[in-house]
Amino acid sequence: MEKTNKPTCIVCGKQTVSLIETTQGLACYLCFTNKKEASEPAKSKRKISHDETDMQTEFFKVVPTFFPTLPDKLLFSVPNGGSRNKLEAINLKRQGLKPGVSDVICLIPKKGFASLLIEFKTQTGEQSPEQKKFQEQAEACGSKYVIVRSVGRALDVLKEYLK
Repeated sequence: MEKTNKPTCIVCGKQTVSLIETTQGLACYLCFTNKKEASEPAKSKRKISHDETDMQTEFFKVVPTFFPTLPDKLLFSVPNGGSRNKLEAINLKRQGLKPGVSDVICLIPKKGFASLLIEFKTQTGEQSPEQKKFQEQAEACGSKYVIVRSVGRALDVLKEYLK
């Protein structure tokens, strides 16, 4: 049998080409993220509201009826919510998924705005710190950011924006 020259993870002892250099030595990605998560203060689990998901689903269901000429590729959702297994979450973060990004993005510049960003919230729902930071950055770059608490309000906001 031929011996491989792959580096070895200092935590689990596995040989792999996918290692991250730490102050203690080389660690595989999985061990590195597990160690990092263990050393960080526990994040509060955010309750996923299916009401917000239902509103967003209904919104996209009726948009073609109310806006038949709207280019369908320029109004879309961002898959930030929902529950995922750990590996899927790691892969999505690697691919650039960012927490706090608005639920809906309309990439049509209008009325001096670069884009329209819609965040669905229940009547009692509040923005997370990541959502507030995203809103601040987006508005600083010339986008319009709106929090809506119903499908009707979301449709009104889109209609007013596109006028």
